[in-house]
Amino acid sequence: LTAEDRAPKPGRLPADWKSPVALIGETFNGAQLSALRAGNLPEAFGPDFAALDLRAPMTLPDGRMKLIDRVVELDPRGGRYGLGRIRGEADIRPDDWFLTCHFTDDMVMPGTLMYECCLHTLRVYLLRMGWIGEQGSVVYEPIPEIKSKLVCRGQVLTSTRVAAYEIDIKEIGFNPQPYAIADAMMYADGKRIVRMTDMSVQLTGLSREQIEKLWNKSGADASAVAGGKKPAVFDTDRITAFAVGNPSEAFGEPYRVFDGERKIARLPGPPFQFLDRVTDVSGAAPWQLKNGAWIEAQYDVPPDAWYFNANRQGSMPFSVLLETALQPCGWLAAYLGSALRSSSDLSFRNLGGRAIQHGELFSDAGTLTTRVKLTTFSEAGGMIIQKYDLSLSRQGRVVYEGDTQFGFFSKEALAQQLGVRGARERRYLPTANELARAKRITLPGDGPVTPEQATKLMQGHGPAAALPAQVYRMVTDALLLSDGGPQGLGFIRGETDVDPTTWFFKAHFYQDPVWPGSLGLESFLQLIKVYALDRWPELAATHRFEPIVIGSPHSWAYRGQVVPQNKRVTVEASITKAEHGARGATVLANGFLSVDGIVIYEMTDFGLRLVPLEQN
Repeated sequence: LTAEDRAPKPGRLPADWKSPVALIGETFNGAQLSALRAGNLPEAFGPDFAALDLRAPMTLPDGRMKLIDRVVELDPRGGRYGLGRIRGEADIRPDDWFLTCHFTDDMVMPGTLMYECCLHTLRVYLLRMGWIGEQGSVVYEPIPEIKSKLVCRGQVLTSTRVAAYEIDIKEIGFNPQPYAIADAMMYADGKRIVRMTDMSVQLTGLSREQIEKLWNKSGADASAVAGGKKPAVFDTDRITAFAVGNPSEAFGEPYRVFDGERKIARLPGPPFQFLDRVTDVSGAAPWQLKNGAWIEAQYDVPPDAWYFNANRQGSMPFSVLLETALQPCGWLAAYLGSALRSSSDLSFRNLGGRAIQHGELFSDAGTLTTRVKLTTFSEAGGMIIQKYDLSLSRQGRVVYEGDTQFGFFSKEALAQQLGVRGARERRYLPTANELARAKRITLPGDGPVTPEQATKLMQGHGPAAALPAQVYRMVTDALLLSDGGPQGLGFIRGETDVDPTTWFFKAHFYQDPVWPGSLGLESFLQLIKVYALDRWPELAATHRFEPIVIGSPHSWAYRGQVVPQNKRVTVEASITKAEHGARGATVLANGFLSVDGIVIYEMTDFGLRLVPLEQN
């Protein structure tokens, strides 16, 4: 493969794309694929598929056309195009029918069957994604007029042990039937032998409306799919005990040493705790740090939650949504006994992630369900780095999904705060002349001042295009260059003093106070709000803010922390997109957060939209 062959490229999705059901990184063994072939979707894919109104779902062929033995990787954000990767495997036996008949004295897997193997692997992905119809009503077939290419540079022989099929999805859509276009690579015992580009498949006999109806009906019939409350494996009392009480009351005797003698990395406590119960645990036993372990957790959104009033918008702030998705990672890390792998006390810090938000959440959100899976971990120099896939859904529909990294660090390691590498080269610094003509803005500092004061439910969507109240205001002063930044679209810098008495230091974390990274991202979004109101003042009374650009991927990286001993935080946003169209105004930006002169956060492709007040 050339460098061009390996280079990441953007995939294509419908502008309003939403996955019908939550997707996380997964694997499927032979028993699960057998269940899939038999039409037993819950046994194959889990409880989200338990209430689908299907008599005999169209799945995978069996018998001689059983071409996959297992799926060793399903990554919904993987692959060259970032839209998903799936990798299947098959064990090859010398007497397999497709070898003995092709050819009698020169046995080799037919190239056409290689293509079929890759198509079956892609079908597993599409089925897991929720594209399912009735057998006899739906057929898989190529998309007319799509030119595909197949190149063979090797073969599967009687001596081959394992054939593997790696599929990278490059386009998903509806035309009007659901379709997918993908690139595929086939391996024989680890060697690349077949490459397919623009492999296409459409589900003739199925439509987007039918898929949505299938999942909406299942959501109405079963709380497990609808995102309703489920029985707790670990309840709120045990989660709160781990956050601010005795860890042994949450997890048992092995953690008793952290009740008093030692300190352990905690979960956020009230009012910044957005995890009510853990409803499922799988893939590893307690105290067993193992890749593939996953949990399902739930958070019940209070209709009068303080953050609606604090943010002065009717929708859930991005930082709360992010915390709801991330906090189960901390619980899973504790369940797996991460803190017991070191004789030193360790802190738990998010290192960054990439994700996409598919929809807004309002005060009627009800129960949110988050699934997180530990995909990899590594240990070196007293540190533990862990990577997770995450997916947050409401009523069976994915609202937020992505992947993230966390690390366990000693106090000595955290004290050596070097910041974001290469920030100097990527950072925009205004000239003295630009600073002299910049507009100076003071963000409003009116109440409520504490979360306790901010509990009154705001009706509807709240006031139009409002800036947050003091309790949620993360920057106090701003400097705006309407024509600054690398692209000349604008640059804004915000600053605030570090107040060690601020409410979030006590909540995040007990015995280890630190400014929440999610609120650092919130400060960045607040600057973008200031920029948007300055650029389009005529929209202030008729539009409201979405918490982030819905459907647009974003990423963040943390390489340091803000603690009560710090003095000054500076946030900078360079505008990369500013457009005003029929659906509202959209702003995207890249930027950095610094503390006492050290750049410690980097934000990429963050932004928000001003949408008409009547738009939900």
